[in-house]
Order: sequence, then C-alpha cells, then structure tokens
Amino acid sequence: VFTRYGKCYTFNAAEDGRPPLNYTKGGMGNGLELMLDIQQDEYLPIWGETDETSFEAGIKVQIHSQEEPSFIDQLGFGVAPGFQTFVSCQEQRLIYLPPPWGDCKVTAMDSDFFDSYSITACRIDCETRYLVDNCNCRMVHMPGDAPYCTPELYKECADPALDFLVEKDNDYCVCETPCNMTRYSKELSFVKIPSKASAKYLAKKYNKSEQYIKDNILVLDIFFEALNYETIEQKKAYEVAGLLGDIGGHMGLFIGASILTILELFDYLYEVIKHKLCRCSSRKHQHGNNNQGTVLSLDDVKCHVSNFH
Repeated sequence: VFTRYGKCYTFNAAEDGRPPLNYTKGGMGNGLELMLDIQQDEYLPIWGETDETSFEAGIKVQIHSQEEPSFIDQLGFGVAPGFQTFVSCQEQRLIYLPPPWGDCKVTAMDSDFFDSYSITACRIDCETRYLVDNCNCRMVHMPGDAPYCTPELYKECADPALDFLVEKDNDYCVCETPCNMTRYSKELSFVKIPSKASAKYLAKKYNKSEQYIKDNILVLDIFFEALNYETIEQKKAYEVAGLLGDIGGHMGLFIGASILTILELFDYLYEVIKHKLCRCSSRKHQHGNNNQGTVLSLDDVKCHVSNFH
C-alpha cells in the first residue's frame, strides 16, 4: 500500500475477497511478531535541512480496522532499531449520539473513493480534492484518476499545499466524528536487543557484524491483551420524560404537592372566602336594624349555624 512515506506493507487487510485472519488466544506470543532490518546504509544522505527532512532511524506502524484506510504519517507510532517493542492492544468501540444531542455524522459518505465513512477516509478524500484543485495532480498514495504529480510539482506545489492544508486551512477539511467507530488502544514496552549472549550468534546467523545488528535490527511484537473489547457510549444527559418525572418527584418530595393537595388548597380558599362573606353580611344586618328585631334569611341562618360550629 502506498502512503505519503512511500511504499508500506499492511497485514490482514482482508482485501480481494480474502477473509480476515482470526485471533484465538490473547497475550504475548499469540499475535504478530516481526524481525526487521531497516538497512540504514540505504538511507539517502542529508546535505541540508528542509521541512521534510527526517533525522530518525526506524519504522512507523499504525494499527487500524479493515474498514479504515491507513494514515500512517499522522497516526503511526515509531519503532526503533536495537529494541524489541511489545505492543499490547485492546479494541474499543465508540458510540456517539447524533444531533441534537451530539455532533456525530449520520449521513453516508459522499465520496467516489471510499464506501464507508471514517475520519481518515474523509481526510484523504479532502486532501486529494485539494491537491487536484490547486496543483492539477495527486500524490501516489491518493485515490482517483488524476495524473500523478511530477517531482517538480511535488516540490513546488503538492508538498507546500498539503502542509498549508494541514497547518492553516482548517475550514476546507471538516471531518466529523462517525457515530460508530473502532479504535485500538496501545501500551508499548521495550527491551534492548541483542543481548551480549546473542550478539555473536545473530551476527553469525545473518552474516553481519555485531554493530550492524545493533544499528539495524528490530523486533516488533503486536498482540491483544485479552479477547474482549471495551464499549464507550455517549448517553443523553436528560430526556423530556425524565425531566417531567424528576419535576413531579421533587415536588412530591420537597413541598408535598399532588393533585389531591391542590384540590384541598382550593377547597380551603373557598371556605375562607365563604366565611368572610358571611361575616360581612351579618354585620350589615346588625347595623341596619339598630337594635330592632331582625328577620333572617335562609342564607343568614346557614352562616350563623356554620359560625356556631
């Protein structure tokens, strides 16, 4: 597979109709183990320093799902020669909420190059369109049928345009988080190789000097910590039903409010108003008769009786 670094190699890509390889046991020694010779003598000499100058020696590795294209220049981690690197992985499945609760991408990807949406696919698609629009060519790792950039266009247009896009033009490529994605958490540990006991043996086996073994040989061991996965899911903080239920519960808990209580409150107010009106009516009758006999109506009798009780 071609990347911005050039030709790279992918393992268990499940391409061309081949099924992916299955993992049967977890732990060290049950995954992918590689011994590589980085051949530092083949590195091009550095006569000057540019933005693309690389001073390190080693390889870069990216662990990703089969549905996601490689993006090793930005998402890869380095492995140095002279060490055996152990990479313990765990699969993580992330589930995000769609709008209006979240901001993940719900719609399918509008691309001529990729079937399933991922941030990496969106980024590569966007970078390809950006270079074709600005330089009328594409890099060797980019999909499509536009002509490849010549070495002159690489130096004069493609590399500067891509660097500008990555560093400054944040509005051109807006890649939203997918609602469902898979990633792999990693824990790295190292031991130095070769040991004093094995240096002469390895030098003899590969017909190299001991110093060459130290400067060029690395061992990479990638394995799953266990045959399980972790799910990280976004949840709605509050829904309408939960809000109404909490309001009713808090009202009942803190102020004792209920439908029956409200009806009793109205009944109490009715009795108070009725009592006030009866007292006012009684005072008017007493003032009008001026110590003379009073003829009481039926309502007055009811008021007097209720006042008596």
